[in-house]
Amino acid sequence: MSLSSISAPRARTLAAPSVPPAVTLAASRSFPFVAAIGLSAFLLFSLELLAGRLVLPVFGGAPSVWTTTLCFFTTVLFLGYLYAHVAATRLSFRTGAIAQLCLVAAAVVAAIAAPTNVASLRMTNLPPALNVLLVLGVIAGAPAFLLATTTPLLSAWYTARARDPWWLFALSNGASFLALIVYPFVIEPSIGLLVQRRLLIVALVAYAASLVAIFLDGRLGAAPTRASSDSPAVAPGARRQAIWLLAALVPAGLLSATTNFIETDLISAPLIWIGPLAMYLASFVVAFAQRGRHLARACEWLAPVAATLLWFPFVNPFGWPPLALFGGELLAFFVLAVAIHARLAADRPDARMLTRFYLIVTAGGALGTAFVALVAPVVFSTIYEYPILIVGGMVALALLPERAAPTRGAATPMTVAWRLLPYAAVGVVLYGLLGQVQPETFRYLVFAGAIALAVVVSPRTLPVAAPLVVIVVVVFNSAKPLAQVRNFFGVVQARAGPTEHVEFSGMVLHGLQFTDSRRREPTSYYVRIGPMGEIFGDLRARTQGARIGVVGLGAGTIAAYAQPGDELTFYEINPAVVRIAHDTAIFTYLADAAVVPRIVTGDGRLSLQAEPAGSFDLLILDAFSSDAVPAHLLTRDAMQTYLRTLRPGGILVFNISNRYYDLATPLAATVRSLGLTAVIRRSVYERDVVESTGAQSSDWLVTGDNGAASRLVAKSWEPLSADGAVLTDDFSDLTRWLHLGRR
Repeated sequence: MSLSSISAPRARTLAAPSVPPAVTLAASRSFPFVAAIGLSAFLLFSLELLAGRLVLPVFGGAPSVWTTTLCFFTTVLFLGYLYAHVAATRLSFRTGAIAQLCLVAAAVVAAIAAPTNVASLRMTNLPPALNVLLVLGVIAGAPAFLLATTTPLLSAWYTARARDPWWLFALSNGASFLALIVYPFVIEPSIGLLVQRRLLIVALVAYAASLVAIFLDGRLGAAPTRASSDSPAVAPGARRQAIWLLAALVPAGLLSATTNFIETDLISAPLIWIGPLAMYLASFVVAFAQRGRHLARACEWLAPVAATLLWFPFVNPFGWPPLALFGGELLAFFVLAVAIHARLAADRPDARMLTRFYLIVTAGGALGTAFVALVAPVVFSTIYEYPILIVGGMVALALLPERAAPTRGAATPMTVAWRLLPYAAVGVVLYGLLGQVQPETFRYLVFAGAIALAVVVSPRTLPVAAPLVVIVVVVFNSAKPLAQVRNFFGVVQARAGPTEHVEFSGMVLHGLQFTDSRRREPTSYYVRIGPMGEIFGDLRARTQGARIGVVGLGAGTIAAYAQPGDELTFYEINPAVVRIAHDTAIFTYLADAAVVPRIVTGDGRLSLQAEPAGSFDLLILDAFSSDAVPAHLLTRDAMQTYLRTLRPGGILVFNISNRYYDLATPLAATVRSLGLTAVIRRSVYERDVVESTGAQSSDWLVTGDNGAASRLVAKSWEPLSADGAVLTDDFSDLTRWLHLGRR
């Protein structure tokens, strides 16, 4: 029997949804549903994080790997909900139960058969995003699909005995939120990747047991209890479903876009992706739980302010306190997501249309993440999808019915003051946070406030006012860069200063070259008066005609140290970086070098595996393009690859400069496990030195040749203690060395 013929449709209401607790089933009969849905949601998100963790090092640790992983799992979620919709509306309970058990068996077999060497699945002839999707399909596709079917299918079966199953959706998202917290802070720091994959198989068997408990309840197969009427359910109209699709698309897209924007343009901090994803899941919990209705109303009231706070740093990202900015962006995203999801929940259809509603919501999620992960990097030169989705959020709120009756007639001074109150509160907070920011920041804030004042009289004009604000401010605040390229690995931009050209990866300095008489001098982290100058001084004292390898190209600054007779090889994963470094209208380090460098495009670690043993006198690891550390470059397994390529007496150098991680401790322990010692040099420069040489503070670690380490200690380098855990490919968690207040 189709779910669409079980009970009468519930009238479409604009009031806050009434979500009764699970009292229509006895507690003993509700528990299997709770266990199966909760466990499947927890496992699905744990699998998502595990799969992302496995794929990330294979594709260079780029932020787009995570957004592509989000795209994959939201697409699988949609396919799972599509299957659940068909099974719930076309299959009998008995047939659906048998099919579900078959899916469990297939998922277990696929998890067992998945290759342990994920790097073997990389195909260099495929675009990286498509390759990531393919790899994820192999290692996680079948289990993810099985787990994705659970919430809608079991909720539909639950509906046969309980009139309102919507609280199960909040339960599902709550379990997902729990996985998001438990995995990075409990599972990953204590359990290796191989053991995690084995535990997944055990958990799938436990999940199967919870399904069996449901199937063995013979009374569930009886005729469903009818609701208040025998009339057939009326399918929602196309316009209403299109609004649902938009309302689901925007928060999912903002989830990926906010993560990209923060990592690319604001704070390249570690574990950044946890924040937006946690806020996204929490917004569903609030929207679909009865106890969240008061918070949901507050978020709807604050939604215009949240939208303003989201796009404001996009217009002017400089000068914000990093942690305050990160927290503000997360809070604003949460408020807007709750506001949209709460109105979406209030507009939900009759419970007999549950699987159709869930299907549309997951379709919107898949489209939103696909827009950010697959379409935007090809269409836009920077993170323009971010303001587009913010505007889309205000459009969705304008189209969705309000949870309370809208105010009729002309606005009164009281209603205008009530709508302006959140803007005033945010203005006070921003004034406190931005007391040391450039004056133009306040000009933009005043401009936004003026628009807000014009808008509050009629909130439905926000879809027109919001894009107007974004377009006007972006146009007046934009300066044309020398070059700007966006691809799978992020946004690389080159800009001209008074006497220099600079390159940024997001907000992180990638290179600097003077355009005057100092153009042949190395700058930034590589100045001659700093650690790099001492490393090359030691190299020249030992040998002439050196073989030098550098993982990470940047602007090609290290080429300034090359001398006739050297052999210099750069390894760079991002083709955009290679293109800009070769553009002599921007940087000339490569063109001015005493030798012609060899450029190898691809992941540095994988490229070095193909090099002959004993290739280099000096190997420099400088691939950390931001503060989000590619841990796969720091493991014992990686170091064995690096050391194999060194000649006798060769030196291995790491640039470990980072605002959030103390990388020296785990690296020293890992070096010690290979029978070597490590020394470190931390450089800080006075203002006049920075202005004259372009120097940037940096931290460098040297190992490889213990004799070289001893020589560098005589030049103010410090030996490192080896206390701490050894990093391996199977266990490379760095959270224990995370210090957000370090700099």
